[in-house]
Amino acid sequence: MPTKICFAYYWATSGGVERVFLNRSEALLRRYPQLEIDIYFFQDRGGVALVRRYSKARGLSARLRVIDTFDPSPYKVVFVVDTPQLPAAHPSVVGKMVMECHTPYAENRTWLQEWQSRIDILLVPSSGFLRVIEDECPSLRGRVKVVRNFVPQLPPIDRSIYLPAWCATLFLYFSRVDEFKNFAEFVEGLALSREYLRQEPLGIVSGQILGGYPFMEMIEKNDLRGSVAILPPVPFENSHVLMQMLRRKKAVFVSTSKGESFGLSAAEAMTAGLPVILSDIPPHAALVANRAKFLYPLGNARELARKMAAFEEQYDELSAECVELSHAFSEELFLADWDGVFGGGMKVMSGVA
Repeated sequence: MPTKICFAYYWATSGGVERVFLNRSEALLRRYPQLEIDIYFFQDRGGVALVRRYSKARGLSARLRVIDTFDPSPYKVVFVVDTPQLPAAHPSVVGKMVMECHTPYAENRTWLQEWQSRIDILLVPSSGFLRVIEDECPSLRGRVKVVRNFVPQLPPIDRSIYLPAWCATLFLYFSRVDEFKNFAEFVEGLALSREYLRQEPLGIVSGQILGGYPFMEMIEKNDLRGSVAILPPVPFENSHVLMQMLRRKKAVFVSTSKGESFGLSAAEAMTAGLPVILSDIPPHAALVANRAKFLYPLGNARELARKMAAFEEQYDELSAECVELSHAFSEELFLADWDGVFGGGMKVMSGVA
């Protein structure tokens, strides 16, 4: 008999949590031949079709499904990610539920204050984010466990891809364009980097631009017209293609985010060999083992610009170092985290192997 588990989340978009579910699912399905996984979203904002397409393309449809209605009874365990609405709607799930927190938005995790006395174990995706959560909810100390996000081994690009003959130093912004992801600081740093670089910088922007966000106003304000190339949002199954393409052009990945729970795009960039410049927040610092060369003080666009120039001079060396660091978010270490949390008293996966 198969053993079934479920991952549940509120929104289905094309973002990080969907990638986390798919990465996890592939790794667990390989390890446990009798396992079946369902994914449930309260609301679909375009992500359900993407997840289903990915599952079919990877030959996983028989064991990895997106469900339209939720019934807790078939599952050995339900992993509830930032969705306290699920146990409210289905009280019988509580006895088989493991709660997770992945949201970097403090206002979206206030539910932890209400739930902290009832949580036996709370999963978070990085050691840096664990510190953030324990600082916010001290009574959870000792019950917060890390099951880290990870980046699967990147498949090689199987065709020749031709990129424009850019005569510029390239900096990739691969995220939503909004205030929290701090696009304004990326633009300011890009403009200031002209004072330090030997050649003109070019910002490559790929991500959803939120409605009403003053994107073009920021470009104009910083005199960057012609210095920013806008790509359409890239589906999560193709992000590795973009990263590997830009590695060939010696691009640098930049994240100016004000908060992350893990930093999956940065981890993907490092795995592909792109050096990274990251805002110095705990999850970012954890990604790069607290190495200062890859971090800049959040809010300091001048220091960001100086880092950009330094990376131009040391690209290959920093690229190799980022690949080395990326071994810390491999599939093997995710499975070791999983076994460390669930291989003991809870025995969540017992009977699956």
